Amino acid sequence: MYYVILTVICYTISSLGDKYISAKLKCTPAEFAFIVSFATMIWLGVTIPFTGFHFSFTIQNTLILLSLVVWKIMEFYTSALLLKTVSAYELKAWLGINIAFSYYYNIIQGIYSWNPWLLLCTLLLLLGILMIIRDKTIEEQTSKKRLCILFLFFIASKFFYGFMMGKMTKDCKASSVLLLVMFLTAFIQLKKVSIKEIGKKKGIIRAALTRIPNAAGLILEAFAAMENLFLYAMIQPIQLLLLFLFSLIKKEPMGKKKFIGSILCIFAVCIITILSSK
Repeated sequence: MYYVILTVICYTISSLGDKYISAKLKCTPAEFAFIVSFATMIWLGVTIPFTGFHFSFTIQNTLILLSLVVWKIMEFYTSALLLKTVSAYELKAWLGINIAFSYYYNIIQGIYSWNPWLLLCTLLLLLGILMIIRDKTIEEQTSKKRLCILFLFFIASKFFYGFMMGKMTKDCKASSVLLLVMFLTAFIQLKKVSIKEIGKKKGIIRAALTRIPNAAGLILEAFAAMENLFLYAMIQPIQLLLLFLFSLIKKEPMGKKKFIGSILCIFAVCIITILSSK
């Protein structure tokens, strides 16, 4: 349970750090991708002497690694654009769709059996997201379609990243794969960013430090999975709830529709997670 609590805390700080990098530092998608990937790579590199580096450079694993880089870049670019206008918890609410997709995929694979509650919770989740979108201000309503498209690309990148990660052979350690993904992602951004300009941004050190909880969260998440699979599965719903409460404490603009929609999303994600953990 302690690992789960620490993981949620680490990922919550990391999510707020993403919002800070995108909105407060006013980073371009390429700058966002570089800062996040480079900083995460550094902090993960510090842990390698303790966790060990294990990656089998077969043709299959190399091709999968390259696809992971593509999906990770798409994730960074879309989240960088989205976080300029949406809250960190809204991003997590949309990710609840991936939990439902994963359940449906496992039903097709014969891993899970059909549960009518899944359909109801999926509809509640979509209703909640729709209510959040419809609660946007007049200025934001003009870009509603653009936001939806970005969200769809974002959740697709997260889903296929996890899907391809599962295709890696067992002789590749997750932390080692992530280190390589972050290195290649940062390297690709070098032609698109100015290191000098990034260094001039006020708060860049603070932004880099938010990657420490992210790296710690990745390790703690693995410990949580080994300790209790059900509690491990509840990490995202709990994180979503914490980010929502944080937005309330900060008194972020929130109409009645957005509030009710957020509650529906949190409830639906929790139930779907419980169903998928049985």
